[in-house]
Amino acid sequence: MKNIVNRFVMKSMTMIRTVKDATILSLLLLTLAVGCTRSVPDRISGGSTADITVVADAFVADAAGGAATATQIPEPTGFGTITGKITVKGSVPDSKFIAYNVNKDTSVCSAELNKRVVVNNGGLQWGLLYYDGPFATGDPKWEHADYLAVTGANLSGDLAFDQKSCIFLSRIYAMRTNQVLEIKNSDTVGHNANLAGLTSANMQIGPNASVTYKPVYQESKPFTVDCKAHPWMSSYIIVRAAPFFAVTGEDGSFQISNVPTGVALPFKFWHEVLPSGAFEITINGASEKLSRGKFNLDPLEPGEQRELNIEIDASLFNNAL
Repeated sequence: MKNIVNRFVMKSMTMIRTVKDATILSLLLLTLAVGCTRSVPDRISGGSTADITVVADAFVADAAGGAATATQIPEPTGFGTITGKITVKGSVPDSKFIAYNVNKDTSVCSAELNKRVVVNNGGLQWGLLYYDGPFATGDPKWEHADYLAVTGANLSGDLAFDQKSCIFLSRIYAMRTNQVLEIKNSDTVGHNANLAGLTSANMQIGPNASVTYKPVYQESKPFTVDCKAHPWMSSYIIVRAAPFFAVTGEDGSFQISNVPTGVALPFKFWHEVLPSGAFEITINGASEKLSRGKFNLDPLEPGEQRELNIEIDASLFNNAL
């Protein structure tokens, strides 16, 4: 039976990536659960991709001899805050970058340096941190009232994903599956937004116009955004079910509010230039080797404000550029 379950789960996880219908997978999991006398949480009936992933992970653990079950999602004890800064030790010289290869609309498009690593006084801008563990959407023990109050919010105006001078103004943008993103074109020439996520889209955007993007599926990592009309343009978006993420500001600082306490906190760190495999960074003074950016934080206490400081050696960026 374990071999059957294992084969089913591997096939099912492929379906999550290739078949954009989580409801089908929900029904299959329910059928298997009956045959294996396993329980499945009631909330799986909603067809949430994040919920299905939790169930599938539980079946994998059980097939491998682990004790995890689909109902063993931990219960948080409250909420806390994670604040900190990501810094770079050493320098990343401008000689590592090349200018945008502008070959059309030259009166509008900028041929400035494409600085894929932005460091200001040692602080790394456009670094991404995001929670990568189980999450119960809409459960007030997991989702603070401040997040529940803005469910389905429109990310527009100053929160929009914008482009100006034929450059995406955000190198990485983070959003939730229940949000609607305005993609703006602040140029006097047309663009198109080609989004390569699980909820893919290729949208034409006229001069000084905008379109909206409403993702359905959670992403395990950022996906690329480009403009086929201006092929040098490139950026990234990540879509998560849980709101526990942050993109570092100009000085490298970040804050993640209302993080569940009393539970394990697996996180990922991502930057567009860092390797996708293993690399080493310093977390709160201790050297850690990350695999695919994964690291773990100890559970927070209710009301705690946890400091998280990350330092990256500049050689990681210089060797990759």
